[in-house]
Amino acid sequence: MPTAEFNAENAAGGAASTPSPLPDDVFVIDAVTHAYNLSEANARNKYGLQLGELIAGIHATWNPPELTMEPEVFRGDTSIETVMRTMFEESQTDVAVHHVLRLDSWFHDGLCARDKTEEALRRWPHRVIGYVGVDPLAGPDVYLPDLREQVEAMPSAVGLKLYPHGVDPYRRWRADDPEILELFAAAQELGLKSVAIHKAVPNGAVPMDPYKVDDIDIAADAFPDMTFEIVHSGMAFLDETAWAIGRYPNVYANLEITTSLLQHAPGWFEEILAQLIFWGGPQKVLWATGCILTHPQALLERFWALEFSEATLHKFGIPQLTEDDKRAILGLNYAGLVGFDIETARAQHRHDEFALARSVDGLKPPFSTWRETVAQEAAAR
Repeated sequence: MPTAEFNAENAAGGAASTPSPLPDDVFVIDAVTHAYNLSEANARNKYGLQLGELIAGIHATWNPPELTMEPEVFRGDTSIETVMRTMFEESQTDVAVHHVLRLDSWFHDGLCARDKTEEALRRWPHRVIGYVGVDPLAGPDVYLPDLREQVEAMPSAVGLKLYPHGVDPYRRWRADDPEILELFAAAQELGLKSVAIHKAVPNGAVPMDPYKVDDIDIAADAFPDMTFEIVHSGMAFLDETAWAIGRYPNVYANLEITTSLLQHAPGWFEEILAQLIFWGGPQKVLWATGCILTHPQALLERFWALEFSEATLHKFGIPQLTEDDKRAILGLNYAGLVGFDIETARAQHRHDEFALARSVDGLKPPFSTWRETVAQEAAAR
C-alpha cells in the first residue's frame, strides 16, 4: 500500500485548485458516516481482522499525516458522539446519514452496532438520517422480522444498508434474486425510500464477484419508486456503474471512499466523476466521506475547489463543473431523493449545540474532538 509521503506528493499534483472553505449557503449532506468498532475483540475471525486492518490501512495511508489518528485509537470502538461532533463541529457538514452495519459474519456487532444509529436519531433528529441494516443471508424468517422491528424502533429511518456476501463460510446473494426482491418490497411497504448496497470495494481477501453491479438492474426496474445507491461508486466497475445511473432514473452513485481519492489520487477521482457525469449527469451523484475513515472538511474543501482539466473536458466531452453542480452533489441530490426539507433543517440547526460550538470556536481542528474524548477517558481511569 502506498506510503503517506507518496500520498501527499500525489495529492499536490491533482487537478483541483487551492482548497478553500465552502460558502455559508452551501448545504452539505454526507450520505455515509460510520462509528466503527474496529477493536480486535470485535472480530469474529480472520476475515474481521483482515477488514479491520484494511480500513485502518486506508485511514493511515490515504490521508495526509495531519489528518490521521493514532492506530491504537482508530482501532477502537468509536462512539457516535465522536463521529457527530467531528462532522458538525470540525466540518461544514450540515446533515449526516448513519448506517446500521450488518457484517455479522465478520464482527460481533456488525462493525457499526444498531444502538449507535438509534442514539444518533434520538439525540440529533434534525442532524442525522438513519438507515437500518439486515443480513440477507439469515433468511427471510429472520431478516423480515428484524427489518420490521428496526423500522419500528427507528421510525424516521429512510433507508436500508446491505452487504453482498458473508464469510466463514463464504456465501452470497444477488439483488435480482426473487427472495431479495421480496425484501425490497417489504422495505418499501415499511416506508423506506432507498437501498444502499456496498459494491466495488472488496471487504478484504474475499471473492470479487459479489461486488459487481450487474445485479442492480432488475431490482431498479422492479421498484421504480425506490432509490438504489451503488456505494463506493467508481472504485471498480466504473463503466457498469456509469451506465447504470444513466439508464435507470432511480439508481445513484454514492461516493463513499471514492471521495478519499480527492487527496490520495485526485486525477483518478477526476476521471471517475467525469465518467459518472457523462452518463448520469451531476444530479445522479451523492456526496459521502465515510467519516470517520477520513476527515470531511479537507475533502469538502478539495471538492469545492475542483475544476476538470482541459484533458478531462476533451476526453469526456462534458462542460466544466459549476457551483450549481457541486451544490447538487454535496446535498441537493440526496435531499431530493429522500424528501428532506433543507430550509426546515436550516432553521432547526441555527441554535443547536453544534451551531453554538462553531459560533464560539469556529471550526475546530481535525479530529481534535476525538483526541479530547480519548484524553478525558484516560484521565477518568
